[in-house]
Amino acid sequence: MSFYISSISKFRLLLFFSLFHFSLCYAQNVDSSAYYKIDDVKISGNRKTKERIITRELANKPGDTIQLKELPKIIKRSEQNIFNTQLFIYDTIYPAIDHDKKTIGFNIDVKERWYIFPIPVFEIQDRNFNTWWQTKDLFRINYGFALGLENFTGVKDRLVLLFQRGYSEKYGFSYRIPYINKRQTLGFNMLYVYGRNNEVTYKTENNLPLFVRDYKKYLRQEHEAKAGITHRPNLYEQTTMELLYKTNTIGDTVLKLNPEFHGKSRKQIGYVSLQYRYTYDNRDNKVYPLQGWAFDCWVTKDGFEYSPSSPVDLLYLTTSLRKHTKLSDRFYMSNLARGRLMNTESVSFYFNRALGYSDLVRGYEYYLIEGQRYFLTTNSFRYQFLKPRVFQPGLLKNIKQFSTIPFYAFVNVFFDAGYVEDRFFYKTNDLTNSWQYGYGIGIDFISYYDLVMRFEYSFNRQMQGGFYIHLTSGF
Repeated sequence: MSFYISSISKFRLLLFFSLFHFSLCYAQNVDSSAYYKIDDVKISGNRKTKERIITRELANKPGDTIQLKELPKIIKRSEQNIFNTQLFIYDTIYPAIDHDKKTIGFNIDVKERWYIFPIPVFEIQDRNFNTWWQTKDLFRINYGFALGLENFTGVKDRLVLLFQRGYSEKYGFSYRIPYINKRQTLGFNMLYVYGRNNEVTYKTENNLPLFVRDYKKYLRQEHEAKAGITHRPNLYEQTTMELLYKTNTIGDTVLKLNPEFHGKSRKQIGYVSLQYRYTYDNRDNKVYPLQGWAFDCWVTKDGFEYSPSSPVDLLYLTTSLRKHTKLSDRFYMSNLARGRLMNTESVSFYFNRALGYSDLVRGYEYYLIEGQRYFLTTNSFRYQFLKPRVFQPGLLKNIKQFSTIPFYAFVNVFFDAGYVEDRFFYKTNDLTNSWQYGYGIGIDFISYYDLVMRFEYSFNRQMQGGFYIHLTSGF
């Protein structure tokens, strides 16, 4: 976004600068189509972030030759790329032009975020806020302590230590570093988490989850360990390869209620998973995009024991395409299409997930539409009724990372549709194997530190209407 201070509001300043500059160029008989060389980059405001992390995001780097008339577009794209590292509240690039030498220098000013978050964990366990609000069950609350160290050593790496109690107990850590080689193309990540629950979703009937709870003992225990390598050869492409090992154990009560929870009356499963993902992301902002497009394709193989008695033998292919279009000064369109294929010889309840979790048709927030294969499309028409504004609260003026609060808002009209194919559990879940759709209107509020709040009223195919709250952009 450069917090859209750069990409929208400051783009106006940049446009003003460009017009002024080019008028000056013409006054000096300087040809705007002439080629200039980028010769120097100076950065200020980066107390912790290494300069190479910032310069890597420039659309054109020192040594490149560009046409003078392309400068505003290059600066705008570079500001968006720098902001999309999610390391800064805002960033601004000021060019220094030498017409005699035909050179351009970049003076980059950034304002770093607050990178250490020793905050308590207090969150609802349910799939979204709306499902929790139906019962307001305080047992379904997670609490504890999470220490997030963003930009841990100044190279955009992230260390997280987790101690969580409540509904889902979790203990573990994760570490991610985006670049481990000199060319800044290879990265590494690893994770270990141990979790356990007193309550388990043991079955889905009528597209609603059924729970079993035991306050005296744990009904599920899970270990997960993962390591991966990332390859980012340029600004917009990334390939990830991850190896995961996972075990899941359920209590006798869960097994009696659903012998097909793990399949074939298994109380425990353990399996190796290999995951490959390719991403091309050329959107202007990853948190709340307005322009650009992104493509994802990932293949997951769960289980490598090739025998009839193997507890897990699944292969997934998932792909998505997101397109964001600016129609005019205040009007935007966003479209997403996502689909998944899975081998369907045998699938247990534990792996039978589709819509209702991170992916959903709006209007079906209370439902789970589970199966092996699915297709989803979400479509939004947005009007920006509140353009980016910056607030500087007096109480926070001495805390640099919080002293500037950007804020803007949209009216959002949407239509979603989805289809889930289920070959195994469809007899008790009638929303599968048929098209479902939802539509409605909402208001989206966007602020700093990736905060998005959506307030929506929608209807589904069954003409059930409802008001829903989401804390993500949905794209």
